Amino acid sequence: MFHRFKIGAMDATIVSDGPLTLPAAPRIFKGPDANALNAAVSAAGQDTAHVRIEQNCLLLETEGRKILFDNGLGSEQLYGPDSGRLLTSLGEAGIDPAGIDALVLTHGHSDHCWGTMGADGTPNFPNATIYMAREELDFWESDPPAERLERSVAGVARHLLPLRERIVFVRDGEEFLPGVQALLTPGHTPGHMAYLFAGNWCLTGDVAFHDPLSYAFPEARSAFDTDREQGVETRKRLLGRLADEHIAVVGYHHPWPGLGRVERTGRTFRFLTGA
Repeated sequence: MFHRFKIGAMDATIVSDGPLTLPAAPRIFKGPDANALNAAVSAAGQDTAHVRIEQNCLLLETEGRKILFDNGLGSEQLYGPDSGRLLTSLGEAGIDPAGIDALVLTHGHSDHCWGTMGADGTPNFPNATIYMAREELDFWESDPPAERLERSVAGVARHLLPLRERIVFVRDGEEFLPGVQALLTPGHTPGHMAYLFAGNWCLTGDVAFHDPLSYAFPEARSAFDTDREQGVETRKRLLGRLADEHIAVVGYHHPWPGLGRVERTGRTFRFLTGA
């Protein structure tokens, strides 16, 4: 499954790795009343028993380069049977994985980088340089103590460390590829990066990963954040900027294909699909 569009003069394609099924909203979003969370989910026409999110990987073509942002869950079906579609989606879009020059990662969680390697340990993108924040790789290499992070630590060791010589670190504010600027957005992970394109588009990664809950309850602490308070601060700051500067959004986990804009609604926000 794929969707073509334009980011400025750049050709862009959303390619799907398939949806994920997560626990019910009150188990993920901490702070707001469970009834309020479920009411917002119901009003959006979504099931309250589980949270369902997409994996919308962005393929950007700029100055002769093909750049893939995040690459899904790969062969591991940790959150239901419908993920792992990225290579199929790329084929449907006529994109050869060997022709991708760069893999740009928002962060090191399973659903964003476990598509780097195939099940047999062979790189799925054999000619790609990997771009990410030094703070991110340092965190996962430090063997963080929290028990719930063990699987992610093992995943980084399997999918990224064998390609360590291909990794290039990007800094906050740096335009490291033509038309692509890094924006450090910590909280979800210490080195989480969002990316700005052509000055008026933003790939937000997991700063706001659910529509509508990440917007209607920006103060909610996410169970998936390594620093939940910092995650809240970063989310409010980024959503405010996106709304105030009228920056279009590529939402990695938003309803397919994840394109839209952010609007203020008093002290909260809402995501408007379409861009």
